[in-house]
Amino acid sequence: MHDKTFKYVPFVTEVMTARRPKLSEPDMEGDYADGKYKTEATASDDYTQRFQQEIQTFIGLNFADTKNMYVPWKETKEGAIAFIFASPKKQPELVDAKGNALKQGIIIRDGSLIRIAGVIVAWEKGMKRGVSLWPDAVRVIKLAMGFAAAFGPPEEGFDGTCHFEPR
Repeated sequence: MHDKTFKYVPFVTEVMTARRPKLSEPDMEGDYADGKYKTEATASDDYTQRFQQEIQTFIGLNFADTKNMYVPWKETKEGAIAFIFASPKKQPELVDAKGNALKQGIIIRDGSLIRIAGVIVAWEKGMKRGVSLWPDAVRVIKLAMGFAAAFGPPEEGFDGTCHFEPR
């Protein structure tokens, strides 16, 4: 492969659990902010092995020497494998379990159950080379609720959606 050349193959994951997702908005804060739409995701042991094998097969088809190569997964503190999905430039299409576009303001949180469609990309840039997972679309199977969900159903009282003019 030549410098800045990409080879790719499409993928669609099974249901995975999102970890530190930045899919509703790019990652713009913190030590590792890079302006990308990204998430890590974990899956069942069976699917993790199958997806790793799919990626390894792709690596074998695109690189003669597979030493010192970036792979798109890491081991978590809990000992699970987390796949790393990151879009280099664009926000992935975000849809619900029925395929409807997510409404503005819906935030995909840690623990949400998702499926991801995208491409496995082989790349070389100078002395660096590897494989990345670029997400094109994310289907939210089950949206993890925020802390406010602990309050239960709505209550009588202040309604922040009402607009009024102060006197």
